[in-house]
Amino acid sequence: MLKKVIKYAIIGFLALFVFNMVYYLFSKPPNVAVIKLTGVISTKTADDFIKNLKKAQHDPNIKAILIKINSPGGDACASQRIYLALKNTKKFIVALIKTIGASGAYFAACGADKIVAYPTSIVGSIGVIFETLNFSELAKRAGVNLFVVKTGKVKDFGNPFRKPDKQDIKMIYSVLESIYNQFLEAVSTARHIPIDKLKSYADGSVFSGKQAKALKLIDSTKGIDAAEGFIKQNTGIKHIKTTLIENKNPFDRMVESFSFLNYLSELTYPTFKAIYQ
Repeated sequence: MLKKVIKYAIIGFLALFVFNMVYYLFSKPPNVAVIKLTGVISTKTADDFIKNLKKAQHDPNIKAILIKINSPGGDACASQRIYLALKNTKKFIVALIKTIGASGAYFAACGADKIVAYPTSIVGSIGVIFETLNFSELAKRAGVNLFVVKTGKVKDFGNPFRKPDKQDIKMIYSVLESIYNQFLEAVSTARHIPIDKLKSYADGSVFSGKQAKALKLIDSTKGIDAAEGFIKQNTGIKHIKTTLIENKNPFDRMVESFSFLNYLSELTYPTFKAIYQ
């Protein structure tokens, strides 16, 4: 009896092995790459995303790329890097905004050929913010002083041990305005919306997917169905077969789960962000 069980087990294993080999050899390779953009966008987020994008770009079997977004934005420069990388990729790209694609995440999405979402997705928050922690009052009460020697009046702007003055604020605002105008230009060019019209609602406001569609910030509110439809329409693909491209290890996933703590840590040094908060 035991011999029969072993015999049938071996036969079953061999049959399964042969089936998998045949399926692997004769099935068509994936033709659409899926890349995720999730959590607060940081320099590392951009580095990893661009690496994955290059993998998809260089794979001859990949005819289109689907970006699945669930992010409130983050570092302005990192967001712009992702936008430029998508814009300069020659393959057809659809950005799918799931729960949220706001601020820097929306900036990045504008590099895609099409942007889709769901009726209740959170979209927009076009704007830039500068923030950093300031301990000047606490330091004063504790009797803590910071000795600084500098070559210019605003060289230590964002110094947490002194209150920002008018010159600090004036310089910071000029940088914010420059980044904001670059954000506006990217959205205006991608969505074919005149800058003057765009400015009327590019004040940090967020919109539902339904509202965003009316404002022409996205192309559809039919989510994944619309994304697949655009891919088939623009690439000639009849049957979509996706492959997820990522280079995360378990440690990266654990770190990502504490993205809010990462965001708080960024407050300890001056930084310009495109983030919905």
